[in-house]
Amino acid sequence: MDSTNNPAMNCLTNKLTTLGSPPENKKLYSITKPSDKKNKPVEKPDIVGFRTDNRDMQTRFHFRMDLCVGCHACEVACGEQNGLPVDTQWRRVGEIQTGTFPDTKSYFLSSGCNHCLDAACMKGCPVDAYQVNHRGIVEHLDDTCIGCGYCTWNCPYSVPVLQTDRKIVTKCDMCTHRLDAGLDPACVQACPAGAIQIEHVPLQEIIDTYQTDGVGPDMPSPDITMPSTKITLPKDMKPEDFEKVDRGFVKPEEPHTPLIIMTILTQLGFGGFCAIFLVDLFRTHINPSLYMGDILGWLSPTLMVIIGGSLNASTLHLGRPIFAFRAIKNWRTSWLSREIIGLTLFAKAGLAYSAFLLLTEGLDMITLEASQGNLIRISLGAFTIISGIIGIYCSSKLYRVPARPAWDSVRTSVDFFVTGLILGPISFIFSLAVAMYFTKDSPAHLMTIAQVTAWFSAISLLFMVIEKTYYINKWKESDIHELSACADLNLKYFFRARSLKNVLAGLTLVSLIFLFPMGENIDKSYLLIASGITLLFALTFCTLNRYLFFVTVVPRNIPGNFITSAHDALNHHKK
Repeated sequence: MDSTNNPAMNCLTNKLTTLGSPPENKKLYSITKPSDKKNKPVEKPDIVGFRTDNRDMQTRFHFRMDLCVGCHACEVACGEQNGLPVDTQWRRVGEIQTGTFPDTKSYFLSSGCNHCLDAACMKGCPVDAYQVNHRGIVEHLDDTCIGCGYCTWNCPYSVPVLQTDRKIVTKCDMCTHRLDAGLDPACVQACPAGAIQIEHVPLQEIIDTYQTDGVGPDMPSPDITMPSTKITLPKDMKPEDFEKVDRGFVKPEEPHTPLIIMTILTQLGFGGFCAIFLVDLFRTHINPSLYMGDILGWLSPTLMVIIGGSLNASTLHLGRPIFAFRAIKNWRTSWLSREIIGLTLFAKAGLAYSAFLLLTEGLDMITLEASQGNLIRISLGAFTIISGIIGIYCSSKLYRVPARPAWDSVRTSVDFFVTGLILGPISFIFSLAVAMYFTKDSPAHLMTIAQVTAWFSAISLLFMVIEKTYYINKWKESDIHELSACADLNLKYFFRARSLKNVLAGLTLVSLIFLFPMGENIDKSYLLIASGITLLFALTFCTLNRYLFFVTVVPRNIPGNFITSAHDALNHHKK
């Protein structure tokens, strides 16, 4: 190949002849000149959390794809400058390709933080650990971070990374300390081809051009976060013809075990309280003579223990759980903050409802007039259900982020509520069986209630199985890579786990159908054992379903490196 006609190689040669350590006190701050446009007032989009009040100008990266030679010098310089461990990268060099051998083309893409105007990491952070400085650089406040990792889910470019040695999230800050000293960021100075530049432009220019300047081949849409980075593509390049080289290497995500426990048990508690309240409502307004004291009185405190334990277990997900109390700070834009507030409200309401039922019905320590007791009880129950709906909805919205297409739909919220409607009624039946086993009577109305709740749970379970199967088949044919890859993980990589989940669903359905054999009299021991087995099947099914929810999601990302992605995929398959 004749390198004299290759602009990238010419640039590389020139850069290598001049590259070296700068003389002491010499400034290399290579900002391009501002646009000739007159600075006009910034026309702020109507977006919650949009933070531009502190500036009229924006400092941004400008990446020249036509010059990048894929040497990874920017990655090395970034890591060295910021003292990053080998498994943490703030800047990454990926590769895109098109064509069929031997008629192929490939280019490299170096990407750090895009310092977005509508930064998803900042809006999602529950402790407000991000700020935008006067240059428009999105900075991470390490001392404030609690290591929840929620920002890593929100960013469609996977820029923030969990730094395991520090147990917090870290990210590119455009080498702010170097900019303050009048120097280029480490990646800019190290690039031998001059493919990375720093520009200082009017903020309004970014707002007007991000939809075109922020577009790269096989990259997330700039509409998600309004990136400030400008990408200059090679002449006559058609981005839609290229795809990232690591498309074929999809690896499972982390299971987040504490979150599996927390979400499943809080949803079980919500479903259980729904069953309690509906029975309570029925006996209050339709059949006042219906006796349910022992069941309602003792089941509700049990549910509270489960909910309280699950909320405490969720803190194990944090890198710095001792600072978990900070997590409600950013309630204005963070769904994680809202989830904590909503579930805490649900827990407090459930505690009040449980205490009242336990003292008035379970222990008979408080005696009230029927009308007064009914009013207090129904009011507390209604508030518990309403706060539970709010808490579970906020919990589901936590996962509905554009950066993870398989989660970003109403079906995530539906899945969370249906899980509660499967487990809640079964836990109610089990508690009823326990109460009946230790009492002499077996009132017919208790059997009727148990049968109705069993069918309700069976219908909810059947709905979930059908709905999940429908979406996996739909995703399989999707043009969106992240959805088709998610289906591929479900159908191939996790085939055994998904098969086991379906077997458990069938066993739960059969158990529910045969929970109440024909005949008027049901043996108490049989009902206790059968309902316990049914609850075990259902709980295992829902837990496995939630595990697959976490590990099979495929996040949006920038193009990666072929060798690195192949190595990671191979290691996962060996595990």
